Amino acid sequence: MDQFSDLLASDPIYMAIAVVLAVIILLGVVKKLIKLVLVVSAILVLWIAYTTWTGGDTSIKSLTDELQSGVDAVKNKASEVGEKAKENAVKKIDEKMRN
Repeated sequence: MDQFSDLLASDPIYMAIAVVLAVIILLGVVKKLIKLVLVVSAILVLWIAYTTWTGGDTSIKSLTDELQSGVDAVKNKASEVGEKAKENAVKKIDEKMRN
């Protein structure tokens, strides 16, 4: 790591290239975060509109409860998919080892 930092510090061309790459990566991350915030905000507005039109409760407590149940459902599904992928990988490895 010391060699890398010495190389960047000693040559301004390498430093400029590293700065440009870092800015590009940073802008890409910021762009994705902005998209995520916009999508979550749109979903929140749609949820509030839906619950208002149906006469439901629009409190933060109900939102956090529903969000937590959604997160739990996604975690459960992800673990199921992970287990199935693990089982399939083990089966394929066993088949390859037997052949």
